[in-house]
Amino acid sequence: MIRNIDKERLKSATPSNHGGCPVHGCSEERPDVGSDPKRLLDEAFACWLSLEPLREERKRNIRYRNGDQWSDYVEDPERPGQMIKEERLISRGGKIPLKHNFIQQYVRNISGQMLSEPQQPIVVARSDEGTALGEMLTDALQSCHHANRVNTVNMTLTEEMLLSGMAALKIRYCYWDSRGISDGRMENINPERLFFNTDIDDPRLDGIRIIGQIHDYSREELIASFAKSPEDEKRLDKIYGAKNKYHETALESAKERLDFFQSSDETKYRLFEIWHKDGVWVDYIHDYADGSEETGFNLSAVAERENEHRRKTAAEAGLDIETIPLVAHHKRYEHRWSVSFITPTGELLAERPTPYSHGEHPYVLATMPMVDGRFRGLVSEIIDMQRYINRLIVMLDSIIGSSAKGVLMVPETAIPDGYSVEDFAAEYVKANGVIVYRPNGMKDVPFQIHKNSTSVGAWEMLSTQIQLIEQVSGVSGAIQGRTASSGTPSSLYMQQAGNSQLNLATLFETLTDMFRRRDEKLLKVLVQFYREPRYLISGGEKAGETAAFYDPELAAGMLDFNLVVTRATNTPVYRQIFDDLLMRMLESGHISFEEYLENCSLPFAKRLLAQRHETGNETETASNEEI
Repeated sequence: MIRNIDKERLKSATPSNHGGCPVHGCSEERPDVGSDPKRLLDEAFACWLSLEPLREERKRNIRYRNGDQWSDYVEDPERPGQMIKEERLISRGGKIPLKHNFIQQYVRNISGQMLSEPQQPIVVARSDEGTALGEMLTDALQSCHHANRVNTVNMTLTEEMLLSGMAALKIRYCYWDSRGISDGRMENINPERLFFNTDIDDPRLDGIRIIGQIHDYSREELIASFAKSPEDEKRLDKIYGAKNKYHETALESAKERLDFFQSSDETKYRLFEIWHKDGVWVDYIHDYADGSEETGFNLSAVAERENEHRRKTAAEAGLDIETIPLVAHHKRYEHRWSVSFITPTGELLAERPTPYSHGEHPYVLATMPMVDGRFRGLVSEIIDMQRYINRLIVMLDSIIGSSAKGVLMVPETAIPDGYSVEDFAAEYVKANGVIVYRPNGMKDVPFQIHKNSTSVGAWEMLSTQIQLIEQVSGVSGAIQGRTASSGTPSSLYMQQAGNSQLNLATLFETLTDMFRRRDEKLLKVLVQFYREPRYLISGGEKAGETAAFYDPELAAGMLDFNLVVTRATNTPVYRQIFDDLLMRMLESGHISFEEYLENCSLPFAKRLLAQRHETGNETETASNEEI
């Protein structure tokens, strides 16, 4: 950042040999974006169409997760070229389309594993002087997590990653009606409403240049968000009065466009939020006095004024003007993020550069490991095995239903006089029933047929498929907590559970990285918009006044330089180990009882600490009165 340099500072900076170059960011507001809304809308539509295979596969995975596993279309054998649902085809053959929903069990188990090992964000200081700031920001981040009910958010993200192979979040700062205060907010984004450019090869998704989502607002919500006067309200009514006329000709020929340009709810108004990266010429300056760099608008004139001031100061101090460090500046073409709100008719309702100090869009995306720009959900890998298990179940049910089960064979000559076939059958199955007949020397007597069903290896194949789906999915008996067979050592059982989780290591690592990036972006938003001191809504793990009270002056300008967001385990076992360590330190005299209460996780620790403080204050007051 450009700053005035006095004589002494100018003398010490004259050799102009400096180290790192911290970037201070733009110092002035960016001019109007001036994007073409029609072009942006067409590009957003193209991005949305390119994600159609992902949406179709996601819908199919959701159907299978919810138990609708016989709705795929297959060719009708009786009508070549015609398609029919599998469920109707099976029912037409006199069979029952049974199923065993293993996919739902699979999704629930993995979500349970994620929730069973909760983690919490911690802001760690790289230097000792940032420890107090790290504690305060840690509690601010955990407080925001508590307000957003982050466990519910994480559970939804886990299921979304399993079903579609992608999860998306939006981090913004807004007013909470339920709390009567503005705060950071996490919003899960439905992939059905998300679009971004898909020509991305970087697995970290660094190649995104356009991203956004589809909104459906009621009239009141639209006016509250985009109208500043009654004239704006009339303009919105005029724009959306013909909302169904845009691309009317194209809509008749391409029904899938209805999902993009028109809401399925006729009472809602469709709007597109499009974040786009545009190129712009900016002023780049490099101050050789302290090694700092900065980009922005209208900085060249500021740099020239500062250089003139330094030359004058150097002349007064008797320094060689050619050796003093000056501020170098030139034009540079950079990419900046902007957001546009566009109607289906191509009208621009609002547009502005990104309001966030991190300079990016508010979305956080994560995908399963991407290869050649493609990814898919883990559920897609086990659907074929699920389908085969269902087919085997239907086959076994049909075999069992068609096999002979105690059929009674009765020769006509063996039926006594005066008995009908129905009378004979009723007396045969009656308890203590007696049928009296005269043999007359005949050899034919009634007998029963008990026939075992012919499974042709179906039971073995069903068992094999269940084992395969457990191996592929990683949800084995050990990880499900099933009782081990007799004689299984505990160490082997634990090893089997650990080995099963290796299949899910990629998923958990992807989610953990997403949570870290989410917390980093959320913390930057909180530091930017927490402009007034405030008490945090939850105490987190820190009970000190520094952590519970947020001081914006302490946090300003320090986040990117000496702090890093990490994650710590927060399970009951971990807390018990931590409390035991604190107890041993207390018993050995290394910490005081107050320090123990401040750091332990016992539910009564905070209340007991407050009571001790109150008792101490009362004792001190009484002593002062006696004096």
